[in-house]
Amino acid sequence: MKNRAISSVLLAALFAACAAHAQVPAQQDLSRSVNIKDISGARVQTPEYSIKKNQIAARTKDWFQIVTTYDTDPEWMDDIQFTYYVLVKAKNPKPSEPPQRLFKGEVSYINVAKGRHKSDMYLHPSTIARFGDVQAIAVLVNAQGRLVAMESKPPSNQRWWEQLQPQEGYLLNRMQTPFAMLYFDDYEAVKSTRSP
Repeated sequence: MKNRAISSVLLAALFAACAAHAQVPAQQDLSRSVNIKDISGARVQTPEYSIKKNQIAARTKDWFQIVTTYDTDPEWMDDIQFTYYVLVKAKNPKPSEPPQRLFKGEVSYINVAKGRHKSDMYLHPSTIARFGDVQAIAVLVNAQGRLVAMESKPPSNQRWWEQLQPQEGYLLNRMQTPFAMLYFDDYEAVKSTRSP
């Protein structure tokens, strides 16, 4: 009877050790699940869609587009969240206004298959006109609540985006802009933020 109890305890300990060991590779794989390959930023004009005859065509303006190219390693990822930080510098700052502003925006993608992908965010033309030119961009990627990738352009060893209080609502994901229908299949499905 005593031998059976000892055997049961040893078996339970062995099972627990095997279960813990099995979970370690999954955590290691998650840390290498997303690899940011490139961050690019450029001014782009509002896309023009065809209009009916005799309608007046509006003048196009310049947006600022940020495109992140990234690779994913797992066969499928349920949900990945991109957090963008954009530092802008005023051309002629007024004494009452800060010379720099930090904007923050988030977008989540669902059902992301293994391979090469793109993520993008935009600054509206009026935001650029009012607050100035883009100086730096940082992208942080989270999966299952964990930071899995982080890059800055220009490259930096410091987390400069943690030095200023970010303002939200200025960075827009593609579904909030006229770029939503352009190159639709080059981008993953944006997770809806609406309540059920």
